[in-house]
Amino acid sequence: MATVEFDEVYEEIRGVLNPGRLKLTSNSIVFKNLRTGKLETLTKDEIESVKWMKRARGYGLKFITKNDTSLRYDGFKDTDIERLKEFITSNFGKNVETQKMAVNGWNWGQVKFGAGNLAFEVDHKQAFEVPLKNVSNSNKGKNEITLQFHQADDAKVSLMEVRFYVPPGDVDSDAVEDFHQNVMKGAAVLTAKAGDAICSLSDINCIVPRGRHELRFYPGFFDLHGKSYDYKIPYNQITRGFLLPHKDNRQMYFVLSLDPPIKHGQTRYQYIIFGFKKEEETSVEMSLTPEVIQEKYGNNLQKEMHGPYHDIVSRLFRAITEQRITVPGSFTSKSGAKCVSCAYKASAGLLYPLERGFIYITKPPIYVHHDDVASCGFNRSNTATGRTFDFEIQLKSGGSQVFSNIEKEEAKPMSDFLSSKELRIHAASNWDKKVNYGVDKDRDIYLEHVQNEGQEREDDDEESDDEEEDEDFEGDEEEDDALEYDSNASIHSTEDEDEDGNKSPSSPKKRKKTESSTSSKKKSDESSKKKSKPKESPKKKAPKSKEEVEDDSD
Repeated sequence: MATVEFDEVYEEIRGVLNPGRLKLTSNSIVFKNLRTGKLETLTKDEIESVKWMKRARGYGLKFITKNDTSLRYDGFKDTDIERLKEFITSNFGKNVETQKMAVNGWNWGQVKFGAGNLAFEVDHKQAFEVPLKNVSNSNKGKNEITLQFHQADDAKVSLMEVRFYVPPGDVDSDAVEDFHQNVMKGAAVLTAKAGDAICSLSDINCIVPRGRHELRFYPGFFDLHGKSYDYKIPYNQITRGFLLPHKDNRQMYFVLSLDPPIKHGQTRYQYIIFGFKKEEETSVEMSLTPEVIQEKYGNNLQKEMHGPYHDIVSRLFRAITEQRITVPGSFTSKSGAKCVSCAYKASAGLLYPLERGFIYITKPPIYVHHDDVASCGFNRSNTATGRTFDFEIQLKSGGSQVFSNIEKEEAKPMSDFLSSKELRIHAASNWDKKVNYGVDKDRDIYLEHVQNEGQEREDDDEESDDEEEDEDFEGDEEEDDALEYDSNASIHSTEDEDEDGNKSPSSPKKRKKTESSTSSKKKSDESSKKKSKPKESPKKKAPKSKEEVEDDSD
């Protein structure tokens, strides 16, 4: 038997099953990938051992090489084992071992490293194995190891990470560190020396994820190095870049959108946000020669660059990654800014209406492209003051994003911007999710109310500057004394006037007040003494003198 061929065989590469044809000759094994046409050859002298195992797609055959690598092919039938055993034994001089698999579903066991794989075993039976060449990074915690994988471009669904809990080992050894080192030996991790960097910037303020980081640019990726975490992010992982001014016009945000997102502990970050002061400047020197810089990046980069920090960073990303950097366009708020203050759930932030989408920063960053917007609406706010409104974005895929606590003065600039971009504005109370996106409904009465109220508030603010101030009340000094010291004093005037200006007879109470005022004039000296004395608790009045009694009788 000179050759054995199998037509329906699959090779797994980063989670993708590639169909092919496997041919076994007396001297070698040849696999032809039907998708790419690539030939993969393994001579019989390179083979260390051969194993037969049960797989999800039939059965699998794994060849372990002498240089500690492995090749695995799936799609065999159970009837193929006899032909394979006979051919491999007679031509390669190797026995085909049957490997038992653990199928009880336990998630604890032992880990073994070998043949370029991480094998997880339960009761000395293999549960699964991970090719270490698929690992892009490894992060270690106190008792935990996280493996991150390269994304497969051809796979609809990709496994991006696996976490292992590592119990404490012996006192003399660190089990987590040993696990990490074994993974890194075979992992295809992006590594580079500091001298290979194109350029580097230190002490950059990173808002998301929070902390101070050092930014290094390499030919294929950039390194974001912090105190506790180190992120190596390939340039093809960046999907968008934004350079956004803060509302106060003294700060700048530089935002990077990532796919897939990076991971910090249990949190995923799809966006990286850098914060800069607008007047802060820096200088950077490229490690490349001027000829190489001109050849690769043209006039976008120079050997030495100096300028505002945010401008240097955005220019570096624009030239090295060849990604466009988006800046705000035609929208201008009532205060002249390129954004509006708002809140998303419980977090305050800024909403930027851009030429092709909306982006909200800071936590969590949200980007909505105009093509994904079904309609926008202005809803009533739940605040007690009634001076704000909520801006709602209905998505074509279903669901919505609501940004609250926007000042009513911003309603008109935002509605004008939506109209200029031909984005549909739905009514706050008459929104029907089943309506056709191209059909307009009744006009939004609440939007008109918000715009009118915002305009009225501006008019009131302007008129308030021209209004006269209220006159201060100037009462009779003697009457004030009576109001303060006479227990029978009244706050009303002593006499009333009719419509013709004639004085009407005073009531007994008013007459009594007049008499009290007269006696107060005669006792001015005594009253002044009372004013100079500190207040004391009320005491019984002293009896009137003979002269005062005679005055009262008059």
